[in-house]
Amino acid sequence: MPSTVQDKGFASALTSAADYLKTRIANIDIFDEHYQNEARANPFYALGPIFYLVWFIVMGTGLILIMWYVPTKSQAFDSILNIQNGIPIGGLMRGMHKYGADAMIIAATMRLYRMFINADFKPSKELNIAIALVTLLLSMYSGLTGYLLIWNQRAFWATKVFATFPTYMDQFAVMGDFYQPLYKSLHLGWNTAEVLLGGGAAITQNTITRFFSLHLAFSLIPLILVELYFYKNAYKRVPLNWIKRSVVIFILAFVAIALPAAQGSRSDPDVTPLPILSDWYFLGLYQMYKYLEPVVATYITMVIPVSVILLPFIDTIVTGSEKNILKRPFMLMVTIMGGLTWVVFSILIIINIANIHTDPPFWRSFFYLTIDLGVVWQLYLIMANKDMVQKAKSFKACVILAVVAVIQCFWGWCYDYMAKTEVFIDPLGHAALYTMARPFMGEAAPKAEELVRKMVPTSGENPVNKEYWNYHVLLDPGYIAKIGEPTGKEDLVAIKEVSKSTSPIDIIAQLIPTFETPEGPNGTLKNIQFSDPKLGPHPKYLSMLDFMINNRWCMDYCVVTDRLNGKVKPYPMTVPEVDLYWIFAGPLTLIYALFVAFQCKSAKAATPSKPQPAPAAAAST
Repeated sequence: MPSTVQDKGFASALTSAADYLKTRIANIDIFDEHYQNEARANPFYALGPIFYLVWFIVMGTGLILIMWYVPTKSQAFDSILNIQNGIPIGGLMRGMHKYGADAMIIAATMRLYRMFINADFKPSKELNIAIALVTLLLSMYSGLTGYLLIWNQRAFWATKVFATFPTYMDQFAVMGDFYQPLYKSLHLGWNTAEVLLGGGAAITQNTITRFFSLHLAFSLIPLILVELYFYKNAYKRVPLNWIKRSVVIFILAFVAIALPAAQGSRSDPDVTPLPILSDWYFLGLYQMYKYLEPVVATYITMVIPVSVILLPFIDTIVTGSEKNILKRPFMLMVTIMGGLTWVVFSILIIINIANIHTDPPFWRSFFYLTIDLGVVWQLYLIMANKDMVQKAKSFKACVILAVVAVIQCFWGWCYDYMAKTEVFIDPLGHAALYTMARPFMGEAAPKAEELVRKMVPTSGENPVNKEYWNYHVLLDPGYIAKIGEPTGKEDLVAIKEVSKSTSPIDIIAQLIPTFETPEGPNGTLKNIQFSDPKLGPHPKYLSMLDFMINNRWCMDYCVVTDRLNGKVKPYPMTVPEVDLYWIFAGPLTLIYALFVAFQCKSAKAATPSKPQPAPAAAAST
């Protein structure tokens, strides 16, 4: 009997999940095709059809430009000159192609903001935000790949900066540099850059070839899929009358004639322009990379789209079916924060006055405090609600807002340590995890730390052996016979011996593969005849301490603790005063969220429950 009940419950959950997805898939709206009535009175609901119309214009002018464009390093710039000046209406076609692409990004951005402000993702339309975001990102990356095709100085160097972004993934936790054996196996960031650019971080003929193909793919393939979608559902593609279509086309043509698309100077790899600027829609992102450690900025770049996709689900939980933006202050303040940050960052990089070393980090306080204002405002509306039934239902909303505050508290705690030690989030996390595991490893942990500090002093002195963590390879007889004895061999032997110390948590390390092979990273050790030619020198971790040393988590712990304790000067450093505002605002917001949640819980307890219907038999009696 219990098994039958569980099966029914599982089947019911699957049915509910399927219905949830079916409803949202049925409500998909790619280009405002379900808002034709609203578009007659509100031009913002015509942004989807305008985007689609301009997309056709960009594709049409692009196909014309392809007839004269030559995608090679030696001829790309000259072929653009020929199109601009030597081909009849070539300048007009190029201008409409360039400004049409800009118009697509503007329309996609405005449409995304409209959807957030007007709550167009309600009811049951949250997936439309993801589709709108993909539309914007495809437009931006299509523009980015097309930007390089001009092969002028500005585009060349902007792409060169962009080419370094993926390489920072090699410093991510687990997939990157701080999980060394897996890094040896994947080279995830570098391989990503290689796939995109064809030459690592270098701009070569392979780069222009791949960007040319990607530029076409980002536009042509999605256009085919969208056309199939419209055909299958029998939707009208561009529900604009001929006057509105003519106005859009006329505006693009007028701008293309009045402001001819810039040509710039021929690219020169030997002369670096200052500042290096991308096209306008990536300027804010470039400024963020100036203000932050590149690894952290890369993290944020990946988190932003995920946050955008999650926001409509969060807003639906917090405010239900409410669409009035003034009654959805959390969403309002997040929207304001995102828009203003992008505009201000774009202006700062254009005027080139922002300096990470001298500017007070006001932007961090603005970022967090704006969100805090939205959370507190939303909580106040819940607290001021006189309807006890509705207030009782708001308990879940308070929990969600409390989680937002908890995330801020966590980052405030992390940032406090990062500011004092100049150690960033990945090694700081490794140090924290090592601290948690340290009590289980007994006396072996201090011995290992002493040896690691000796190999690579945290004071910055000349290291004895930077490759100490690779002691299994360095001490293998086959490696020594081929390469020779490593520096600091006696201490390496001591590290290897202490790494064999057992602890109650060794089972965790034994479940983690080392990813090491006898051939080494990318075959660099294939000429070495190791003692075990099949498994290599380190097929599995000997203990948790072995894992901690081999992945340099022990080293990260030594660096953090030595800087916090003042053993290494000028650490610990002081936290900028302007950062204290948002660090303290997080706990205060959390306390307020818990207070309002308690009120909602009390309201639920005070709300009389609905009387249960009498059983049928009793009623008939």
